[in-house]
Amino acid sequence: MKESSMPWTCTVTEINGKLCIVCPWHKYKITLAEGEGLYQSINPRAPKSTAKWCSKGVKQRTHCVHVRNGDVYVTLSDLSAGIDSDYYQSEEYRQTLKKASNT
Repeated sequence: MKESSMPWTCTVTEINGKLCIVCPWHKYKITLAEGEGLYQSINPRAPKSTAKWCSKGVKQRTHCVHVRNGDVYVTLSDLSAGIDSDYYQSEEYRQTLKKASNT
């Protein structure tokens, strides 16, 4: 598997009134407050219509962050319910990567 030399910095931008990060690699748009994936949709039967922002649902876990006197405090979100992005920290995913790197 090839390692990326891309720096892992994301752009923060406002989309449809929500602060979002934009993945520099995939260009995914994720809301900071909810972890909701956003995409633009257009009606193919009305190609002159304006694209609108739609939700893919919650895709990324979010955590509450506070800065006090220069110290950063992170309160982890509820981990009892699974979220799509959890897969990338699973043993199943590690095995998939291992198999891919051996081919």
